[in-house]
Amino acid sequence: MPGPVQTDTIAAAGLVLSGSGAGLLTVLSLGGYAGLEVGAGGVIPGLMLVGGGLLALWLRPALSGADGAWRWVAAVAGGALFPLSGAVLGWPDLVRLLWLPSVVLLYAQGRQIESVRAVPAWSAPLHLPLLLTSAFAEGSGLLLLLAPLILSEATPDWTAGLLIALVAARLLVWMAYRRRLTGESAPVATASVLLAFSTPFALGGNVVPLVLTMVAGVVPALASSALAAAGLAVVIGGWALRLVILMRATYTH
Repeated sequence: MPGPVQTDTIAAAGLVLSGSGAGLLTVLSLGGYAGLEVGAGGVIPGLMLVGGGLLALWLRPALSGADGAWRWVAAVAGGALFPLSGAVLGWPDLVRLLWLPSVVLLYAQGRQIESVRAVPAWSAPLHLPLLLTSAFAEGSGLLLLLAPLILSEATPDWTAGLLIALVAARLLVWMAYRRRLTGESAPVATASVLLAFSTPFALGGNVVPLVLTMVAGVVPALASSALAAAGLAVVIGGWALRLVILMRATYTH
């Protein structure tokens, strides 16, 4: 049986943290077009996640055999976030531009992982869509979790609907990704890892947040705490998903 590719723990954590931070900054940025009011310093949590993740990736090589060009694209995009975010403190409307380097960072990281062709779980055609939908879902979850800290006004009602849509999209992409990789083309060990993870992830990281979001709509007195709990569950589920793919489903052909 082919052995697994060993992924450095710090590098994997760096990819996860920077992905979540970029997802949050994307949601905040695009939310600005829908009237989302980001408070002074509201971009700081996202920048801290991106900065911590990029620092981890600088300290440790991310993936053996990955395309180095995409690593540099991700580094440049991540670096561009910091001066632009600093400008947001003086000109709040510039928050609407943050989505561009954030999405480029996410895309470049996904292509970097995808370039390791020997690992089917990484090079699968649906890996990049799964990474993107999870990062955006995590960003939406972080928005609901940190809303009192990063928003200058009450959380708009559409943020709960956004979470539902992104979580549903992530779950659908995950199901298609898992189905493809549990077929005959992937190593048996990879299929075993993904099948064992599937039910806990589907329930804890997707179904539970959806139920909590519905509770928030039905019981207004519990809305803020239910939405924060839903956001936390979405983030934890996304981190678990990407760590499993990066560190456990790494068997080669």
